Amino acid sequence: MPPGLWTVDPVRSRIGFTARHLLVAKIRGRFLGVAGTIDVGRRPEDSSVLASAEAATITTGDPDRDEHLRSAEFLDAARWPLLTITGAGLRRAGDRYLLDADLTIRDVTRTVEMTIIVRGSGDGPPPGHLALTGTARVDRREFGLLWNPAIETAGVLVGDLVDLRLDVVAVRADDLPD
Repeated sequence: MPPGLWTVDPVRSRIGFTARHLLVAKIRGRFLGVAGTIDVGRRPEDSSVLASAEAATITTGDPDRDEHLRSAEFLDAARWPLLTITGAGLRRAGDRYLLDADLTIRDVTRTVEMTIIVRGSGDGPPPGHLALTGTARVDRREFGLLWNPAIETAGVLVGDLVDLRLDVVAVRADDLPD
């Protein structure tokens, strides 16, 4: 990764998630209000990231479910409008990196290990861009996301484990227009 300060492109970046629903189905969703910076150091361990998503922009393709996810029973977007990820000190692990990141949801912060894969960087097409993917698995209960009614067939409506995926395209901060 070329050293320097990179700004997340909110149009070409996506913070998404997948969760189990009714024990068998997968629900996929994403956040539309994505922002952040990536400061790539000369050594990976000198790098850092700060990213956020607006809780109110959550979308799963079902307006009623989305409204419920914004409510106090889940994200409580009116009270806690941002989800954030901060971290420093990438560690190389083969062809990828690992990052211990602080994830904050509903004003609760937990450290999660993210796997980072660099998809493209530097002056190749498009010039001055950095593309990467970050993944992590989190237990939503650790963030106070406890709503989960039992269902008749034995089990619960929503799975506890949620897979996060960040597909990020960033532009060199000094390449941004004034």
